[in-house]
Amino acid sequence: MRGALAAFAALALASCASTTEPRNVVELPGAVALGDTTWLVPGRFDPERSPDGNSVILKGTAGAILVDTGRYPSHAERVEKALDELGLPLAAIVNTHWHLDHVSGNLALKAGRRDVRVYGTSAIDGALAGFLADSAAASSKALAEGRIPAAAVPDVKGDLATIGRGRKLRADIVVDEPHDAVFAGRPLSLRIARRAATERDLWIYDADAERAIVGDLVTLPVPFLDTACPEGWLEALGDVARSSARQIVPGHGPVMDMPAFARWRAAFGDFIACARGRSALETCSAGWVSGAAEWIGGDSARAKAMADYYGERVRSGKLDGYCRA
Repeated sequence: MRGALAAFAALALASCASTTEPRNVVELPGAVALGDTTWLVPGRFDPERSPDGNSVILKGTAGAILVDTGRYPSHAERVEKALDELGLPLAAIVNTHWHLDHVSGNLALKAGRRDVRVYGTSAIDGALAGFLADSAAASSKALAEGRIPAAAVPDVKGDLATIGRGRKLRADIVVDEPHDAVFAGRPLSLRIARRAATERDLWIYDADAERAIVGDLVTLPVPFLDTACPEGWLEALGDVARSSARQIVPGHGPVMDMPAFARWRAAFGDFIACARGRSALETCSAGWVSGAAEWIGGDSARAKAMADYYGERVRSGKLDGYCRA
């Protein structure tokens, strides 16, 4: 549960990259058209607030498919408005992973839609008993002791309420193995990354659009290493690179073409190698800020502070447990 446990940062609004989809574009409120059958509802990461992840709406012949649902009610409301404008029923929700900034909106968006099923991995089971339970305990204690900044209190209380309903966040259809599937008439390839950003991440390859929707395998302004195995994450990025994708949709941050993704991947690899090595951690975080400067822009101070935090987690071995079977 980021916010109580990690530094805050800002997320640049997503921008549109080139795509092979036809350009008979339908504009949806609060969304960025990535073609004529796919839209991005950008997440936000405002100062002193916890993040919302990106959501992606895909148009099928028999309904809409939603990838990730964000954290805040305001994000779910933007998704609802876009779906209403599209005029298709919501057929399915796919969660790339269990972080609250990607699944909290499930509760609101499923309400009143009894036929909608959520697809995701079983990794949330371990998270509910482990990371999320520990985060809730730590946050409750910090609230009681007055150690949460006033601006962050509503967000922390919101996360605690969501964790309290955590069983309802579990997938209706568990996807723990890669396979091809058809959602509302739209074929998609579901890929699985093991021990990457989480114990098991789901990413989607859309062959018709040559697009990979990768969740938190790509994040900005820094790699979110809260529950990550760095080495497994690097392997997963290699799998994405070997796909036939021409466009990458991150979990946080702007859409990338493949050359941009290659630059992000290189900056990530350099950061992990530095943090695993003997250089001063300040050198590692400065290197990340330099390598990712094209996306970080004027938010370099906060990006560096977050990179300092995550670099220490790598260096100290605090993430090693996420790499073990």
